[in-house]
Amino acid sequence: MPELRTAFAGVSNVLVSDGTSAVLVDGFFSRPSPLKLATRVAPDRGRIDDAVRRLGVRELDAVLVSHSHVDHALDAPVVANLTGATLSGSPSTRKIQEGYGLAAEPFEEPVPGKPVEFGSFTVTPVDARHSHGDRVPGEITKPVRPPASAKAFKTGQCYSFHIAHPAGNVVVHASANFVPGALEGYSADVVYLGAGAAGKQTEEWRERYWRETVGALGPRKVRPIHWDAFWRPLSKPLKLLPKVFDDLGATMATFERLAEADGVDLALPELWKAE
Repeated sequence: MPELRTAFAGVSNVLVSDGTSAVLVDGFFSRPSPLKLATRVAPDRGRIDDAVRRLGVRELDAVLVSHSHVDHALDAPVVANLTGATLSGSPSTRKIQEGYGLAAEPFEEPVPGKPVEFGSFTVTPVDARHSHGDRVPGEITKPVRPPASAKAFKTGQCYSFHIAHPAGNVVVHASANFVPGALEGYSADVVYLGAGAAGKQTEEWRERYWRETVGALGPRKVRPIHWDAFWRPLSKPLKLLPKVFDDLGATMATFERLAEADGVDLALPELWKAE
């Protein structure tokens, strides 16, 4: 049986591969500067090419978009086109693809609870909810043509992805929030768990978040994601989100206590490192 490997590439970018088939969640690599985020943004093909090379993939079966904010969906249509992948995301993500002049490229709208085959993987989208403090809520109703305002990249539908393979199951849960009971009945060996903004919530809330995600899925490993400052290029070491946005220390203190009680291997993932 082929070996299943995962790799983290900042924010909520997670590659899952068996050496032949591969799927990528989000694929946000351009990471525009604060100045560009305040004015207009566009995919950076040089940064995208470098990230895809560092991940060691030439082809992908799917690029799975968790929601349509700029730090998730800005590059997704370009990455899908570059790697021959099907882009899978909400109607809002489709509007981004159309605005990039890629409307003829493969697209799959996720239906929560409906499994879809991508290469060796069976991907089931699950209803999810954006973390507290969504600054750009709503649906994208017109094609987004770059360069565009970061505010044009509205949330759209949010998804988690259950990625099943004969060698094991992975769940990528990008946003630190939950739909009560949404993950019941699923299982995973590894969970990539959104942490961004969880540090601003109460201890009680974080405990419930853990129960609704890790508690429901029963993984052996948990890797927190979406904790890094997404405007720093991937050529530099990752840095935490500023305290005004999040407090990862508070989140990890809660997670470490709960992980020890549940016998779960908890650690921040290392950039580019395959597990």
